[in-house]
Amino acid sequence: MNGNISRPEMQVVLLRSGDEALLTETAKAFNDEAVSHERAAMLLNDPCFFMVVARLGSSEIMGRIYGHVLHRFSHSDLLLYEVDVADEHRRKGVGKAMLEFVKSFARERNYRETWVLTEEDNAPAQALYASAGGVLEAFPTAMYVFYPER
Repeated sequence: MNGNISRPEMQVVLLRSGDEALLTETAKAFNDEAVSHERAAMLLNDPCFFMVVARLGSSEIMGRIYGHVLHRFSHSDLLLYEVDVADEHRRKGVGKAMLEFVKSFARERNYRETWVLTEEDNAPAQALYASAGGVLEAFPTAMYVFYPER
């Protein structure tokens, strides 16, 4: 894979070391957290982290997927931590194009499966994942979080 999927107005790219500015710009576009250049460099140099960004041409950010490689005893999987599409680009194939890119990325690296969690009431996400070939396995799921300070 050359690291890109291009459509006439959309480009989907896998971020690599050197793409720190695009990672920080993308983080700003989808949440309030500021990501420093140093943090972006650390993430992009972590072999278990990945981020895919969809852009309009070479400028406007349309969407992103980021996640982690999970190494299990017998195989490796991809966990998609966040799948985001900007409001003005929803229902235009951006999410599906990014998921197709990630599926190709996973096949190329022989990952057994790719998975994502979503809320029971997130109908748009469920529709996107089903349309991209996702199979609903366990619903609803409870998640427990352990905080070090507690």
